[in-house]
Amino acid sequence: MTVRNPKQEGSNLWDCRPQVGRCPMNCNQCFYNRPNAFYCDINEPQIPDPSEVGDGIVRMNCGHDSNLEKDLVLATAKQYKHVFFNTAITNLDFPGPVVFTANRREEADYFSPINSPELTPHLDNLMFVRLRVSPTNLHLVESAVRTWAGVYSIPIVLTFMAYYDKKPPGEFENLYVWKTRHINEYWCPTPKFMAQVLGQMRSISRLVTMCGTLESNYCRDCRNCETYYWQTHRRLNEKI
Repeated sequence: MTVRNPKQEGSNLWDCRPQVGRCPMNCNQCFYNRPNAFYCDINEPQIPDPSEVGDGIVRMNCGHDSNLEKDLVLATAKQYKHVFFNTAITNLDFPGPVVFTANRREEADYFSPINSPELTPHLDNLMFVRLRVSPTNLHLVESAVRTWAGVYSIPIVLTFMAYYDKKPPGEFENLYVWKTRHINEYWCPTPKFMAQVLGQMRSISRLVTMCGTLESNYCRDCRNCETYYWQTHRRLNEKI
C-alpha cells in the first residue's frame, strides 16, 4: 500500500514524486527539505500504484518541483487518469492542469504574467496561482491578487506561512501559535490573522480563497485542488 500524505486523509487526492533527494529550489520553511519532516523518505520515489488511485486525482510534486527532471515527471504522470502538476518555475508548458507558486521567495517580488513570454502562452493550464503569505509581504500579495485575479481572472489560493526554524518577529508574534500541524510542529498563523488577510484580499477579488479552512488544514475540508482541477480539466478538454 502507498504511504498517503496525512493531509490528504479522507480526500480524493494522491501525491506522486518520482524525483529523489532534496529539492534544489530550497523554498523558505519547506517541509519537504526540513530534516525528517516529510511524511515519507525523500530518498525514495513516492509513486502510488494506478490501481490504488483509480479515479482519484494525482498531485505531482507536493514535494520537489514538476519542472525539475521534467521528462521523468511527465513519463510518470502518464500512467494516471487524472493528474495535475505543481511548480514554482515560470514554465507552465504541461500536458494538463498546473498549480503555479508565484512567490516562492515570499518576501521578494512575485512572478507576474505581464510581459512574461514563459507564462502567458499557457495561462489556460492554470488551476490557480498559489501565493505564500506572511505578515510582512501583504503589499506584494495584494499586488499579485490585483494582477492574477483582477487582470487575468485566475483564481488565487493563499498559503499562509508556518515557521519551524525561527519565531515570527516580535511585533507579529501574537499572530502565531506553536502547535503540531498534521505531523510536525510549527509556529502556525492564528485563525484571526488568516481571516483578516482573507477578507482583505477577497475585497479585491472574489477569486481569492485559502489552502485549508480557518479551522482545518486537511484537504477533505478544503477541496480547492479537486474543485479547480475539474474546472480546468473541463476547460482544456473543451479546447481540443
